[in-house]
Amino acid sequence: MGVGRPAMGITSPAKMTANIFVSFIGAGMLGLPFAYKEAGIMEGALIMAVVGYLSVAAMLMLIDCKYAILTSGGRAGGRSIIMDTKVPLIPPDSSDDEDEDERHPPTPSTDLTYGDVGLYALGSGGKRLVDIAVVVSQVGFCCGYLIYLCKNLSIYLPRFSQRLWLMLLLPPLYCLTLLRHLNKLAIFSLFAQVSNVLALTVVFWFDFSHSEEVPFTPKEFSIKGFPFFFAVAIYCYEGAGMILSLEESMAEHKRDKFRSTFVCTMTGLTMLYICFGVSGYASFGPHTMDIITLNLPHGSGTVDFAAMVKICLGVSLFFTYPLMMFPVTHLLDKTFGFATVPYRGNIMRLILVIMTGMVVSAVPNFAILMSLIGATCCTLLAFILPAAFHLAIFKHSCHAALAPD
Repeated sequence: MGVGRPAMGITSPAKMTANIFVSFIGAGMLGLPFAYKEAGIMEGALIMAVVGYLSVAAMLMLIDCKYAILTSGGRAGGRSIIMDTKVPLIPPDSSDDEDEDERHPPTPSTDLTYGDVGLYALGSGGKRLVDIAVVVSQVGFCCGYLIYLCKNLSIYLPRFSQRLWLMLLLPPLYCLTLLRHLNKLAIFSLFAQVSNVLALTVVFWFDFSHSEEVPFTPKEFSIKGFPFFFAVAIYCYEGAGMILSLEESMAEHKRDKFRSTFVCTMTGLTMLYICFGVSGYASFGPHTMDIITLNLPHGSGTVDFAAMVKICLGVSLFFTYPLMMFPVTHLLDKTFGFATVPYRGNIMRLILVIMTGMVVSAVPNFAILMSLIGATCCTLLAFILPAAFHLAIFKHSCHAALAPD
């Protein structure tokens, strides 16, 4: 973006709200009713509200870290990060190539990643920790999608086992992971999000218009279910690693509005999570399954809404799989130099896809996988690392504030 050019980025609060929404809404939502069944309505709502507040506070800490890094020029305590430069988005005309650099010089880039913040705060160990957590969590999300697809397909065609469906799904998914640019995945992303929203809307409608035939007294508190619900709640905020990209996508002159837009959107999203979980548990009671769509009965009318929901969600998660795998493949390509050796990158992608299949075979329960990923990598990315990086970057300011006059 050169001098005198119009600022690029999102300027509409509505578009930014939609961006934040689609970045955080995901398959984790499908396991919330079962989590409420385990923990109870009151306990679950309280935990979800607390996790939502802490997640938002931690993500805003990462933004504070970003601007502290930019202010310092990317250097601290012997460590430094490479401050890249941006070139003009519109290429110069060939007739003006002689003095173009003077009129449109490159400007310092503010597009820092989570790993850059880790490198600045804790050195190479901090960046490596972020990279490992991102890889494991993204692969875990892909495994969750596979479990959903295999379970639902095996219900519609019971002659094929879940393991057989898994073997049939892996080859086309591997082909999708071979796409090496996000713009080629954009159409899949749009299709996936439309399918996702449509399916969740139908599930909401079904929850509010149907109730369990046998009355039951909903559980309110259960200490036994606390650890499980806490891990699932953290899993639901799976977009925590995208906060810096979301903030960067906003036009520079509008970024002062990002925090308020983000807080309002996440507040609404947390309320949506609570309502979705409570309504799902209230509808099916003790029969609530680990994936709420498995509870939807097949309709006998003209339109089978249960089938429509499962098809929409299946299509959504199928095309979301390569999107979730993209940060992993991009990171590994960059780390090991596979970008310049395509066949090695293809082998690496094949190993990753096979690995997700092996994990699904070993842990075929959606709720258990959610809690495992949420309790480990998601907790690290959402809570522990943002606080550690913030403390490391701002420790001198803290010491100055606490020092006696």
